[in-house]
Amino acid sequence: MSDTSPDWAKPTPLGYGIASETAHFVAAPLLAGACIATIGVLGADGDKFRWPGPAMLLLTLAFVALIASVQYGFHARQHFYSPADVDTWYPPGGPRPAESTLRQHQQRDFHQWRRLSRRGSTAYNVGIVLLGAAATLVLAPPEEASLGHAVCRWTAAAVTALGSAAEFEWILRGERVRRTLARATDGATTGRDPHV
Repeated sequence: MSDTSPDWAKPTPLGYGIASETAHFVAAPLLAGACIATIGVLGADGDKFRWPGPAMLLLTLAFVALIASVQYGFHARQHFYSPADVDTWYPPGGPRPAESTLRQHQQRDFHQWRRLSRRGSTAYNVGIVLLGAAATLVLAPPEEASLGHAVCRWTAAAVTALGSAAEFEWILRGERVRRTLARATDGATTGRDPHV
C-alpha cells in the first residue's frame, strides 16, 4: 500500500522561519522600546520639536504594530516544528503515531504557523513604516531653529522620509515575490492550482 499522506511542510524560502523569529522576537521588541522612549522625550520636551503631537501619534501606532508583531510571532511559533523535532518527541522505534498522521498534523500546524506569521510580518512591516514616518516628523526642525540647524534637520528628515519610502517599496515588492513563491510551492506540493 502506497503512502498518500502529504509531505512535510516547509517554509518558502527555507530561511523564512528564522527570519520571522528574528523580526518578531529581536527587532520588534527593541524598536517598540525605542518608540516608547521617544514618546517620553517628545512628551517632556515637545517645545523643541516642530510636530510633537503627530510624531507621538505615529510612534504610538508603530509601538502597537510592533507589539502585535511580537504577539503574532509568539502564537505562530507554537505551530512551527520540523520532522527532526517530531523524531525527538516520538523516537523512531518507540511508541509513535503513524507517519501519515504525524505529517498531517504537521501540515495543519504549518498552515496555522504561516497564517499567524504572515499577520505578524504585516504588523512588523506596518510598524517599521510608521516608525520611519514618525522619525521624519521628529527630525523636522522647530520653527525658531537657526538656518544651519534647520538645513541639517530638514536634510535628515528628507533622508529618513526617502529611506522609509524605500522600505515601503521593499515591503510591497517582497510581498509580491512571497505570494508568487507560495502559490508556486503550494501548487507543486499539494496538487492544488497555484493560481487560485
